[in-house]
Amino acid sequence: MSLGRLLRRASSKIIFSKNNVCVHPAEPLPGLAEHHPGYLCVHMEKDESLGTTLILTWVPNSRIQRQDEEALRYITPESSPVRRNARRRGRRPHSRPPAAAEEEEDEERNITSTLPPGGEEGDEGSCELSDEVSRDSTMGSDSDTFSSPFCLSPVSEALCESSGSVFLDNESRELCDESMTHSASSASSLDSHAPSETSSQSQGVRWEEQQKVLALEQLCGVFRVDLGHMRSLRLFFSDEACTSGQLVIASRESQYKILHFHHAGLDKLAEVFQQWKCCRETQLKDQVSDEKSCMQFSIRRPTLPSAETHPEEKLYRRLDVTTWLRHLNHNGQVEEEYKLRKAIFFGGIDPSIRGEVWPFLLHYYSCDSTSQERETWRLQKRTHYHEIQQRRLSMSPEEHSEFWRKVQFTVDKDVVRTDRSNHFFRGENNPNVEIMRRILLNYAVFNPDMGYCQGMSDLVAPLLTEVQDESDTFWCFVGLMENTIFISSPRDEDMERQLMYLRELLRLMLPRFHQHLTRLGEDGLQLLFCHRWILLCFKREFPDVEALRMWEACWAHYQTDYFHLFLCVAIIVLYGDDVTEQQLATDQMLLHFSNLSMHMNGELVLRKARSLLYQFRLLPRIPCSLHDLCKLCGPGMWDSRYIPTVECSGEHPDSQSCPYGEGKKGSKTRDIFNFRKQS
Repeated sequence: MSLGRLLRRASSKIIFSKNNVCVHPAEPLPGLAEHHPGYLCVHMEKDESLGTTLILTWVPNSRIQRQDEEALRYITPESSPVRRNARRRGRRPHSRPPAAAEEEEDEERNITSTLPPGGEEGDEGSCELSDEVSRDSTMGSDSDTFSSPFCLSPVSEALCESSGSVFLDNESRELCDESMTHSASSASSLDSHAPSETSSQSQGVRWEEQQKVLALEQLCGVFRVDLGHMRSLRLFFSDEACTSGQLVIASRESQYKILHFHHAGLDKLAEVFQQWKCCRETQLKDQVSDEKSCMQFSIRRPTLPSAETHPEEKLYRRLDVTTWLRHLNHNGQVEEEYKLRKAIFFGGIDPSIRGEVWPFLLHYYSCDSTSQERETWRLQKRTHYHEIQQRRLSMSPEEHSEFWRKVQFTVDKDVVRTDRSNHFFRGENNPNVEIMRRILLNYAVFNPDMGYCQGMSDLVAPLLTEVQDESDTFWCFVGLMENTIFISSPRDEDMERQLMYLRELLRLMLPRFHQHLTRLGEDGLQLLFCHRWILLCFKREFPDVEALRMWEACWAHYQTDYFHLFLCVAIIVLYGDDVTEQQLATDQMLLHFSNLSMHMNGELVLRKARSLLYQFRLLPRIPCSLHDLCKLCGPGMWDSRYIPTVECSGEHPDSQSCPYGEGKKGSKTRDIFNFRKQS
């Protein structure tokens, strides 16, 4: 029996169906895979207030497979061809289906159509499955994979339940917990019949495996939700073809569910949602406005209109070995430093030469130094580093006790959980983890005023990964903390200055969002949702590949020392619609952006931030509160063709007068111009 026929038997109003839609853990779980694929289905139901609503159900493939195997074990005879095929599939769980068979499966499992009348199903088309995801898929290559309806029982049960919205599906998780308890008891029963020589170590291993499975079930239980009663649906496309990406569902209680479409299909779902949105608007045209706005729907594509991009956006490629060598003369000195920084700002750095280029960006090496001078400098700094370490190791018992309490205790906790998914730090007793620990402890001795604060390990880890030398990494980290604006700093005044600049940028470039913050009062203007962005340099918001590109763009200091603030504004522009449309409170706003962590398009944010910087430079006037935003970067921020006017914002603490005067635009303009000439 075809999948489509089985689904029609389960529900006659299915309008979209897709397998291998993934759920990812918010943080990597040791011993558990990153991808947890499942079967996603959208069907229609009647709703008293909405007329027609859509019910979305996601069932993990592991649960479908488990119930299928149970059904085959107890229902079909041992000699049944279905049973034999199931055993055959079980012997090759990691095999990839042949291309022809895979296309045949996709014709069955990817079903989508337009909305009623009729509820007819249409083929979405095949999509190629990666080895990583298809290993977990229950869709084998055998023609009778779905010959038994038992494999779809969890889907059928979910579709036939009441239409009440169950966000994060507590009932299903309880059911999963019961299933796990049963599995654990079954395992215990089997253990009681096992040979007596079974070691306690193997029992401990089985217990750990059961705990991992339990954690997985709790993370990836059956998810079922009434989309008509959600606060928002957001589709974020991650590829240029706009077929793959993420579906982000937000409830009215600010709960979030993120479903990943790695292998196309999101464009078809977007079409379904677009048609449903039109139907809903027609049905609700005579109802009150608050009901109409109960669900927000938007689509984010990985492109920006040409009018919103920097005019030089596509003129620069990634800095590779060949281009880098062109900037070095025969003595090894860097020439045309400004052009080099501009190239890095737009194109980034090839990972193969980061270890060589980053020390220049972090002021460990001077661009005027020769190759020989740099080697001499490295030896001197290496000696200095060992002296710092020796000071730490030669502490008195009293000093060491205080150092352990204030610094080492926290460092020891942080390093063992920093970037453990990175192969450079993976595994037990990894020497690179100990190197990172020594760097952080020695830095606390080198700079006792700053010491160590949580988050510094997140900044050191990428430096060590790329530079791969303990002493060089230490001094690059010193440069990061001393010479870059966005740092993990314990000083409140540093952070407050960052937030003041960001508030002013929002007031200037995103007034609607700033007005919402103002209505929230002091809590809203504290911008709690972006503290982590600034303190950890976006490392917790984007995958390492994208976060390091942002670091390099900031370190380039092209036209501003505060590019990280333009990145903050870009994130809010691209992903903050919910905040203003739903008038989110401070805690809801924090939860909104936290749940988007690792699910935003970093390249899109970078392009938007460069565009915002370009627009900022074209402003005819800037408030005096943002004057210092341009002051530190030296030549390049303002060219001779255009110099903005600085105007008093009228907001100065303790009734101080504006340092740029009032009503003297000539002198205010000359202030920026004179600084530029002096630089």
